[in-house]
Amino acid sequence: MAQNVAEAIEEVTLIKRVIDRTQNDFSRIADFFIAIGIVNVVTYLLYADMLQLLNGADHVPYFAWCVFRGLKYVSVAGYGILLYIYRRRLKNWNNHLSVSLINIWGILLIGGEIFRLFFAGTYFGEQDAYFFQRTLTFLFPLIGCFIMGFVIQDKLIVWAASAVGILYMCLAALGIAVTVADFHGNAVKTGLDVLLTAAVVSVGMILLGVELKRKGER
Repeated sequence: MAQNVAEAIEEVTLIKRVIDRTQNDFSRIADFFIAIGIVNVVTYLLYADMLQLLNGADHVPYFAWCVFRGLKYVSVAGYGILLYIYRRRLKNWNNHLSVSLINIWGILLIGGEIFRLFFAGTYFGEQDAYFFQRTLTFLFPLIGCFIMGFVIQDKLIVWAASAVGILYMCLAALGIAVTVADFHGNAVKTGLDVLLTAAVVSVGMILLGVELKRKGER
């Protein structure tokens, strides 16, 4: 009897160690998501600064326009660099499950940006192309959040992703546009659903990283 109890305690201890190690493994990729969020925050700040600079200029040089339009590639480059860095780091730690998650997120994030750029250069019609751009930019990270939540069994991530998805559909259906800037007397407007997407891929990614850190510290 005593031997059975000892074996049961040993098995429970082993299971606890596996769970703790798994949580710590996932917490190691928390910095990846925080870095993704920072990349997007920096990108939006660069857009705001460049727009203000161009708005204050009497004449906008062609080079300045090229720089402004080229900012859309900053996030793609940032995703690629971060994916390379963190994949190498996780491989050195033999953290294969986290490497798989990083690969999935890399495909979703970089794939979403590639599709966005693709539709920006196609001739499906301006409204259709814009619809596909903003939908895929939001949908791919949302899918990643669901995958992450289900894999690590974090209900908070799943419920948060569900709530954000419902909110996005409501905002997209309403079609409300707000003024975000003024360019030479012309109001620059964007939809509330687009602003929600910006919040998800910037602040949302940072919060996801914080949640993974918190989960690993339990």
